[in-house]
Amino acid sequence: MPIKPSHLNPHNLISFFQKCKSMTDFKQAHACLIIRGLSHPPPSLRPIISFASLDPSGDIDYALLLLFHTPSSRTLFLFNTVIRGLARRCCLDSLSNALLVFDRIHELYLAPNNFTFTFLLQTCANSLALSLGQQFHSMVVKNSIRGDVFVGNSIIQFYSVCGRLDDAQRVFDESNELDVVSWNSLINGCVRNGKISDALKLFNKMPERNTVSWNSLISGLVKFGCLDNARQIFDEMPTRNLVTWVAMISGYSQNGRPKEAVALFEEMQLFGWELNDAVLVSVLSACSQLGALSHGIWIHTYLQKNRNKIDSILSAALIDMYAKCGSINLAMQVFGSSFLKDVFTYTAAIYGLAINGHGEESLCLFERMKDEGIRPDRISYIAVLCACSHTGQVEKGFYYFNTMVNVQGIKAELDHYACMVDLLGRAGLLEEAERFIASMPIKPDNVVWGALLGACRIHNDVEMAQRVGNFLIESDWDHDGRYILLSNIYVESNKGDDAEEVRKTMRRRRIKRVPGSSSIEVNGVVHEFVAGDRSHEKTDEIYLAWEEIVREIRKVGHTAETKGVVFDVDEEEKEGLVGYHSEKLAVAFGLISTEPGSLIRIVKNIRICRDCHSAIKLFSMVFKRKVVVRDRIRFHHFEGGSCSCMDYW
Repeated sequence: MPIKPSHLNPHNLISFFQKCKSMTDFKQAHACLIIRGLSHPPPSLRPIISFASLDPSGDIDYALLLLFHTPSSRTLFLFNTVIRGLARRCCLDSLSNALLVFDRIHELYLAPNNFTFTFLLQTCANSLALSLGQQFHSMVVKNSIRGDVFVGNSIIQFYSVCGRLDDAQRVFDESNELDVVSWNSLINGCVRNGKISDALKLFNKMPERNTVSWNSLISGLVKFGCLDNARQIFDEMPTRNLVTWVAMISGYSQNGRPKEAVALFEEMQLFGWELNDAVLVSVLSACSQLGALSHGIWIHTYLQKNRNKIDSILSAALIDMYAKCGSINLAMQVFGSSFLKDVFTYTAAIYGLAINGHGEESLCLFERMKDEGIRPDRISYIAVLCACSHTGQVEKGFYYFNTMVNVQGIKAELDHYACMVDLLGRAGLLEEAERFIASMPIKPDNVVWGALLGACRIHNDVEMAQRVGNFLIESDWDHDGRYILLSNIYVESNKGDDAEEVRKTMRRRRIKRVPGSSSIEVNGVVHEFVAGDRSHEKTDEIYLAWEEIVREIRKVGHTAETKGVVFDVDEEEKEGLVGYHSEKLAVAFGLISTEPGSLIRIVKNIRICRDCHSAIKLFSMVFKRKVVVRDRIRFHHFEGGSCSCMDYW
C-alpha cells in the first residue's frame, strides 16, 4: 500500500491504520508517523498491536516494543492482546515476556480481568510452569473471578496439561458454570495422561458434544494403540472434519495397520475431502509398509498436479515410499528433483540406498550432505551405520559412530548401538560384538541382544546363541521371534531335542507365532500369501506355476535347502515343507499375473529363508525376470541369477 504524507493527519490516521493488511504496511505507516512527529492516538494502536500479536504473519516483538514505549498504549485491552499473542506462539521466551507485561499492568495500577488470567494460564500451560500457574490460580480466587467459565476452562486445561488431573477434576467439580469446552479440557487431560477409561466415562456423561470432543477421544485412543475403539468412535461420529480423518489414518499407519490406513484414505477421497500434508505423509508411510507402489505413485502424481512445490517433508516421504517399495531409481529421481534438499530428504535417500544394496552410493551421499553444510542428525547416522553394516565395512562404521559421539556431540541411543552390534555380528566378529554390548554406557535392550542372536545364526555359533537366546526368551518372552530364531539355530546344528524344548516352552507360555506372509501388488490390488496357502482364487494355477518353476530351476542345479526344517520327517517331506513358502507362491502368482519380462515386487514380513533366496536367484536367471523382495531386514534385488545382497544378509 503506497504511503502518502497527506494520509497521516489526525482526522484519517485511525481509518488508515485499520486498512493496513501486512506488517510491512503497518511499519511503513508507523515510520511516516514518527518522521512527521505525530504520536499514536489510542484507537490507532489497536489494529497494529492486534495484527502484530495475533496474525500468523505478525511480529510479537514489534507489538512488545509498541506496548512498552508508547504512552497511549496503556489500556488493559492492548496488554491482554499481547499476552494472548504470546500464549499462541509458544516461544521459549513467551512466558518471561508475558510476566513482563503482567508486571507493567500492576505498575500502571490497572486491574487484570478474566481475559488477562485466561491468557496467562494458557502461557503457563504451554511452558508447563506449574508453580507459576498455581500462583495465577490463587490470584483468580483472590480477585473473585473464578466463576467465569473462560477462566475456569483455562485452569482445568492448565492442570491437565501439567499432569495434575486431581486438581483439574476438583476445579471442574467446583465450577458453577460448565460448557462443552470445560468437558473437552478434562477429557483432553485424561487422554494426555493415559487415563483412557476415565476419558470414555466423561465422554459418555457429556450433556453435549462438539467435533473437538470426538476428535480428542479418537486422538487419545489412537495414541495409546486402542485403534479398534478409536474406529468405533470414528464410525459413530455424526460430523467429521479433516482433523478426524488425519487422526484415524495416521493412527493406522503409525501402529502397523497400513491396509486400514489405505482403505480409509480411499473412503476419505469418496467424500471429497481435501488432502493435506499430514494425511498424505501418513498414507505414503502406509504404502511404504505395504509395498503398495501404485498407490504411492498416485499420490506423487496428485502432488505434481496440485502443488507448485513439494516441501522437504513430503519429498522425504516420497523417497522413503519408493525406496521401501524397491524402486530406488524413482526414489533418487524424487531426491534429484527436490527443490530443497535438507537433512530429511538426504537421510531418506541415504537409508533408501543402504537397504536396497547400494551401500557405497549411500556412504557417498552422506559425505555429499556434509560437504553441502547440512549437519547429520541421529537418524542420519542410523542410516549410514545401516549402510556400513550391509556392506561389511566395520572400520568405517566405527569411524562414523565415533564421529557422531565425539565430534558432532550426538548422544548414541539404543538404535545406534543395535546398528553397531549388527555391523560386528554380520562381519563374524561375535566376541567383539558381545564385548561392545558389555561396554555400553546404557543398558542394552532386547533389540541389541536380538541383533547378536541373529548374527549367531548367520555364523552358526551355537554356544553363544544358547546363552543369548535363553536370556532373550526370559526377558522378552512375549516375542515369538526369539523362540523361532533360537529353535532354528538348534535345528541347523542338528540339535533337534533342544529345538523341541524351545517349542514346548513357547506352547506352554501360549506364545502365538506370527505367520510368515508375502504380499504382491498387481493392478493396484495387494494379494497376500502364507506358507501352503490355498485360499486364493487362482490357487490351482499358482501351484502349477511353481511346480513348473521348480522343474526348470532344477535343470540349472537347484536343490531344496531343508536344513532348517525342524520336523523328524524324511528329505522328500522336508522339501515339501519348504517348497511352498509364501514368497514362492507370490513369485508364482507374479509370473502368471504380470506381463512377460516385467518386474515382480514382493514384501515379506519376516526374514527370507536360504532356500527361497537360492530358488528366486535361479528363477531370475531362467525366466529372465527381475524380482525385488523386501524382507524384515533389507531388500533383495534378484537379476540374472544373482542378488544385490551378494549373499550377505
